[in-house]
Amino acid sequence: MKIATLALNPALDKTMYFKDDPSFGALNRASAPSVTSLGGKGTNVSRALKLLGVESTAYGFIGGDNGKIFKERLEPYGIHTDFTHTNCETRMNVKIISDGGQATEFNESGGPVEALEKESLLNKIEGAMAWADLFFMGGSVPAGIEPGIYKDIMDLGAAKNAKTRFVLDCDGEALKACMASRSKPFAIKPNHFELEQFSGKRFGLDCDFEPELEALKGETKRIYENTGVMVLCSLGEYGGVYCGAEGCFYASAPKVRLRGFTGAGDTFLAAFCAVYFGLFDLPGEKGAMAALRFAVAAASAKVAKPGTEFATAGEMTGMYEKTKNKI
Repeated sequence: MKIATLALNPALDKTMYFKDDPSFGALNRASAPSVTSLGGKGTNVSRALKLLGVESTAYGFIGGDNGKIFKERLEPYGIHTDFTHTNCETRMNVKIISDGGQATEFNESGGPVEALEKESLLNKIEGAMAWADLFFMGGSVPAGIEPGIYKDIMDLGAAKNAKTRFVLDCDGEALKACMASRSKPFAIKPNHFELEQFSGKRFGLDCDFEPELEALKGETKRIYENTGVMVLCSLGEYGGVYCGAEGCFYASAPKVRLRGFTGAGDTFLAAFCAVYFGLFDLPGEKGAMAALRFAVAAASAKVAKPGTEFATAGEMTGMYEKTKNKI
């Protein structure tokens, strides 16, 4: 299987650690050295896939000094890239984690991307549709790029009769535009809050868990039955839900200490697809249920690593036995 990934708005992520929750309007001193690493959903999916022995080609925008650093830090992974260079600087995001497990993000918007830069990237993506079986797209959209860009890419694939299946991890208007299109994605991966935003419903998983989980599963089932789009919903410390042709079920997450949350959802998605499509071998385990358990395990192994450091395949697999499925 040939795979491509797209990160329209990649970033360098700087994770800072504090003993207490930081306060605005005051001096806050970090309790440990900060960690600067790579961010961007598509690129993170490529990194997680590579650690599972799965090759992909990463597309996206990079620019300026931050863009050079981004590319240099990606090179050791041995991932094939075909980035489009921009005149705007690749953004820098700040992640703050306190000892109590509180996580806070400050993300730059990115851009503005110029019209010719956008055209150059779209030409590369059109070429990728001639060979890519699976195309991961996701993340925020930089200034200069319209929110409907993911829909436009899928429509381009439909117009070319491309066999590429699109896996989408975005939110807000971008997700709504894609789901309203005739050329729908093969699968979507909202998190708990993005599913609430998309559906207009609330699922208070930290309150009365069982009834709320059933309501959430019911919503993913409704989306799948109405659209035919596979739904994979990550629930953070609570695990994850899958709904597709095989049914609708849940996997719980093991308890781990939060050290770096960025990239957990991307690891979740990559791990699920690696098992679901038979690209990564779990001894004696196959199918969507095993894929969901492994996705939850992989994300749990990821958040136990500092900053945006990724877990190894062995660490992901080691966490697998600590997860549980429930239909």
